[in-house]
Amino acid sequence: MANQPKLFTPGPVDVFEETLAALGNPVPYMMHPEWLAAQAETGQMLKRVFQTENSVFVATSPGSGAIETGVASLFQAGDRVVAVRNGMFAERLIQILNAYRCEVIAVEGPWGRAIDLDRVADILRQRPDIDGIAVVGNETGTGVRNPIRELAQMAHERDAPIFVDAVSGMGGYEIPTDKWGLDVVATSSNKALEMAPGLGIISANARAWEIVERKTPTAHRGWYYNLHTWREALERPAFPFPTTPATTNIAGLHASLKRILEVETLEGHWARYAWAQRVVRTGMAAIGFETLAPDAVASPTVSTFCKHPALGAIEELRDYLRDQHNTLISTSGGPLLGQVARISHMGKAGTQEYVVPLLLAVEEFLRTQKGIAVPLGASLVGLEAEARWY
Repeated sequence: MANQPKLFTPGPVDVFEETLAALGNPVPYMMHPEWLAAQAETGQMLKRVFQTENSVFVATSPGSGAIETGVASLFQAGDRVVAVRNGMFAERLIQILNAYRCEVIAVEGPWGRAIDLDRVADILRQRPDIDGIAVVGNETGTGVRNPIRELAQMAHERDAPIFVDAVSGMGGYEIPTDKWGLDVVATSSNKALEMAPGLGIISANARAWEIVERKTPTAHRGWYYNLHTWREALERPAFPFPTTPATTNIAGLHASLKRILEVETLEGHWARYAWAQRVVRTGMAAIGFETLAPDAVASPTVSTFCKHPALGAIEELRDYLRDQHNTLISTSGGPLLGQVARISHMGKAGTQEYVVPLLLAVEEFLRTQKGIAVPLGASLVGLEAEARWY
């Protein structure tokens, strides 16, 4: 785009210069030794982000492709899967489970709140015969973190696996795959890993592999979205991919992960997102916007704000920021349609250079469009108490 807007959308995100430079290089050949070395290093870096010893697979797909791979590989028609249902992407996960003809046992919860573990426990008492639990760890549509560690414990107490959609969570805050015993975890390149769209990333542990292999003769997984296919390819050193990999995107992911792990450090990366979340939530609250998610379960990667009392529709703010400041935020869907704004803290949106102008632009909107006497800089109150992480 000639006039690229600043992205505060929950994906894609504005990526850093090192990543852009890697994406602008000539297309790498998949069997060139230099690219193969970078590809192998990318896998090792992903293990550090996932905090796992599992193999991590990088497919040419959106995050939903990684989710479908996990669902198709772990479950089969007739399997009884307890699925958390408290947001827009929880609905998508259930649609994917339904597409594979699983028996979905939905645990309902209000949008904007983490799932109530007592409700899950009640369902599990009623249905002790479950084949697994599925959950969106970080619900992008509401800005809520679900309690995946506790859900994993509940699953394992019943000798069942847990599948975690970590598309907007992995890399944005600590999700220790091995420590919490997360059996299959899926994410994508264009969220907290700060790369362009196009890569679906998935890990599976030993419990998951036992299930995958046991169900291979009877499951209807297709070929590409099938962990068995990917594992077979990994065991073939001469060509360790099922198909031609997205070499340019993997080179971009390699550059982004190098920056995250070696320049920021993983802990610093998490801290920058946490800083941006606190400053934006504090600042928006100071000028009259109520946060949808309570602080205790608020996502570090995307914050959701209820419509200001002075607004007819939240789209007024979205459109003003787009038209007057070349800045994009998101709204939401489902029962939150027209009621909330979503502001990402991922990529460059998690830096002071982005956060301060955004908050000042929201102030300006309230003053010039709604006649509200917001003091200049009232939204920057969070900066006074917070260290600048980046």
